[in-house]
Amino acid sequence: MLEQMRKHMNWIMWLILVLIIVTFLFFGIYPSGGGRGVAATVNGETISTTELNRVYRNLYETYRQIFKDQFSDALAKNLRSQALRELVQGRLLVQEAGRMGLRVSDEELRDTIMRIPSFSPGGRFDQATYERYLDYINLKPSSFEESQRESLLRQKLERIIEEGVDVTDAEVKEAYAKRNPKAQAGEFDKNRDSFRKTLLTEKRRNAVEAFVRGLEKKAKIKTTEEAMAS
Repeated sequence: MLEQMRKHMNWIMWLILVLIIVTFLFFGIYPSGGGRGVAATVNGETISTTELNRVYRNLYETYRQIFKDQFSDALAKNLRSQALRELVQGRLLVQEAGRMGLRVSDEELRDTIMRIPSFSPGGRFDQATYERYLDYINLKPSSFEESQRESLLRQKLERIIEEGVDVTDAEVKEAYAKRNPKAQAGEFDKNRDSFRKTLLTEKRRNAVEAFVRGLEKKAKIKTTEEAMAS
């Protein structure tokens, strides 16, 4: 099973990334104190068990569909830890963005929400559909909008980090040679542009991860026993 995971790790991680974004989009990062229990605190801000359970359930279903009969209780437990880690890292990025003075205007927030397809039957934003959807998932508009504001804030910081990263021609050529040792003459020139994009995406993702690790080292993070309870 571990070999199968390694074989498919790249597309699994991209799937998980999309899943986490969707989770934040529709279930939100609740304000401090939200939820009935506390899973963790990050520099004094609370991550509720409600948040953790929602992210975990989505990860659980994704992995269960990927691995089917090979899905195990041990893997499920690891997914809960992964869900908590993602929430902690997200909170750290939002906090850092605030410290850097980044802001999301009401206009940016409104435009983002109005572009969400689920709220736009027929291609136009519908306030009644928006309110019905949030009512269906038992989420107040104020909580959803705050979660969207935080998500946009995080994205702004990630873009700043990513825009500071580039790859040189020498890096591209060296990386291609290492990953394609049996490449024939002319293959590099043919695949140069697409490979550069792939390498740049990886390098930028690694830069964001390194930035978050730096934040983690300085942060006061405390998890509770309730966080790992099923």
